Amino acid sequence: MELSSVRRAVIAAVILALCLLFATEETEAIRLTLDREECFSHDVQYEGDTVHASFVVIKTDSQWQYSDDGVDLVVKGPAGEQIQDFRDRTSEKLEFVAHRKGLYQFCFTNKSPYHETIDFDVHVGHFAYFDQHAKDGEQHRFFLVIEPLFLFIYCQLLDKLLDAE
Repeated sequence: MELSSVRRAVIAAVILALCLLFATEETEAIRLTLDREECFSHDVQYEGDTVHASFVVIKTDSQWQYSDDGVDLVVKGPAGEQIQDFRDRTSEKLEFVAHRKGLYQFCFTNKSPYHETIDFDVHVGHFAYFDQHAKDGEQHRFFLVIEPLFLFIYCQLLDKLLDAE
């Protein structure tokens, strides 16, 4: 195997490792038809994670069923504490830092006499900013991704050295 092939294999392995590392962020999206009240839970696995969420009320085709009232969204933490509260909104983006790991609850309430269709998504990111550094104990996740990459590169270089002899 020539050196450029090893270099390409190393680059491919690094890209794969980075993809696996960033794939640990969680994203969920759902479209729902809301009659009165609907609640969803999302598990935040690490204290200090940043939770991003957004929703939009989709307009229906029939004008006689459309209302501009909007919906209410209440976000509660794992202990039942209220995190955020939005009233009479047709769309909203929100972001907060999870101060505890656990289930966060998102409850929509529709006060309109008509059903509302809502697109809702939640994204949990482990680091809020690029300059935020890992804390003790967080390196384990990183090493789980790096170890197979290290073994792959080691085997490739060992094969190259043995072929040269």
